[in-house]
Amino acid sequence: MEPETVDIGSDLDSESYPLGKRIAVFGKGGKTTLARALADRFEFEFVELDAIRHMAGWVERPDDDFREVVTASLDGAQRGWVTDGNYLTVRRLIFDRVETVIVLALPWKIMLWRTFKRSLRRSYKREELWNGNREKFWLTFFTRQSVVYDLWWRRNHFRNFAKEISSGAPEGIDMYIIRSPKSLEELYEKYGLQRR
Repeated sequence: MEPETVDIGSDLDSESYPLGKRIAVFGKGGKTTLARALADRFEFEFVELDAIRHMAGWVERPDDDFREVVTASLDGAQRGWVTDGNYLTVRRLIFDRVETVIVLALPWKIMLWRTFKRSLRRSYKREELWNGNREKFWLTFFTRQSVVYDLWWRRNHFRNFAKEISSGAPEGIDMYIIRSPKSLEELYEKYGLQRR
């Protein structure tokens, strides 16, 4: 089954850059891995919004500064870019520039399981995420700051996330809604993407 495509644009360089040169990836349960794979494959700038938002010590960059840094990152990426992140704060400025939007709208239980496994691995291995920040086991699983708790608390939001993104996206772009692991694998295969 092919990934669901909506509102297809017509003027992209389909040979060298079949998804255009400005790609935004939204959703949960594999978003960062997919965005990084796209950036690697097409040699685009990988713009990880969490890395910009969360400064050292998990201090959040203020909204105005956040928008300014994201704008500079996108506009400065001459070869092209892939964004990774769900922040409403910068969604409009991404939409103003994007050519292709990919939304991971996997079943909620799959999103939860993948987020749980990823967070467990990160906290156990003490992996650095961004700017020296690491997930801590207790915070990750037993507090309201937990990404797992956040996904559980906002489960209805993420179940309807594809509709939210689709309704806000500009006309004339390519949009892929990935609703199953099988469709996600087909996307990887179609564009020769590799996980790392």
